[in-house]
Amino acid sequence: MKLKAWPHIRGDDGGGQTRYTYSTHRERRIPATVIATATVVTAYMWPSLNSFRDVSDRFHMTKSTLFKVIRRVTYFLSNMSANVITWPNDFEKVEIQTHFENSMPGVIGLIDGTHIRIDKPTEDADSYLNRKHYYSIQAQMVCDHQKKIRDIFVGYPGSVHDSRVFRRSPLCETLPEKCRDSFLLGDSGYPCLRHLLTPFKDNGRLTRRQRNYNYILSTNRYAIEHCFDILKQKFR
Repeated sequence: MKLKAWPHIRGDDGGGQTRYTYSTHRERRIPATVIATATVVTAYMWPSLNSFRDVSDRFHMTKSTLFKVIRRVTYFLSNMSANVITWPNDFEKVEIQTHFENSMPGVIGLIDGTHIRIDKPTEDADSYLNRKHYYSIQAQMVCDHQKKIRDIFVGYPGSVHDSRVFRRSPLCETLPEKCRDSFLLGDSGYPCLRHLLTPFKDNGRLTRRQRNYNYILSTNRYAIEHCFDILKQKFR
């Protein structure tokens, strides 16, 4: 396996014996044990509440080395996302629609946003303070009935409304092409569009049919909330 632009990193087992070495040579083949070590370190660090110092001591490496390892593995995995997070193909669309056909025919996905908590930024902190009064960045996701993530858009500050995040996301422009004759289900934070169904605003004068529609739409969106819970639980 080849990894490009990895920094030169050394570590020892406490007795002076070198355990792993990373090379900056772009075409040098990285040993599988090195890749495994870097992956284990990153997998341990991501969900833990331990400091850089605690993790670096545990794996016998300096804090600067630990930072480089986590950054490189994160970039490497991020670059794989286009091959993992994919929009459903025609066969998968039929399977998803079959799940929803008794209540919301034509639905192929559920869209919503969630907040990723961050430390207080040193610049423009107020933009990242969300309505729940903590600092975050926005993550917009689409999942299917099996809670598989089909689209993701991350990066807007926590104070930005869901509807604005959606309109600035690539999905907004490509939604007609991706959905064709099908739909996504969203909550009231999203605009009601040809391919995005949202609830009627309850002004106290909704008809029975409109209230029933809102109820069915809400009960069908449980999967996206559960998807967020599962994802966040992995990092607690």
